[in-house]
Amino acid sequence: MPTSCTSLKKSLVVALIVLTLGQAITAGVMLWRNTPSLSPEYQAAAVGIVSLISLSGGYFSWYITCWSKTIASTQPALGIAAALAANFTRLVMPLIVLVFLQISSRKGLLEMALKNLVEETLVASYLVLLLLDILLHMAGYGKTTYNPHSLDDKAAKT
Repeated sequence: MPTSCTSLKKSLVVALIVLTLGQAITAGVMLWRNTPSLSPEYQAAAVGIVSLISLSGGYFSWYITCWSKTIASTQPALGIAAALAANFTRLVMPLIVLVFLQISSRKGLLEMALKNLVEETLVASYLVLLLLDILLHMAGYGKTTYNPHSLDDKAAKT
């Protein structure tokens, strides 16, 4: 069996907790900074939406990463493709928001202060999630892989 279901679930739960805490701290810092030209309601809504977008991209990326590590030893090409898909997932969600902001600024849909707040929150959120993703990898979560070419302890003793 390549990986136990409980170790995958544990890795996903730990990642969700760590990523959510990091995102909550980032959102708190972005809300703590006062933007005088924006009402607190708009500011909270903008930070909340951007945080949700960044968190969902980071979490889905981590899920794909954990899944790819379970199959990488038996199907290396699929493992590499899944790792690339995880990086694409982490990048594409914030990029879609940035494209929307660039299009909407030309049409005058968003006022400049709101646009700047969303851009700053997006960059800060992405960088924090990227840092936490790196730290989760360094801590070894999602690392349970199966190597079919390794010898069992029982087979090595006989």
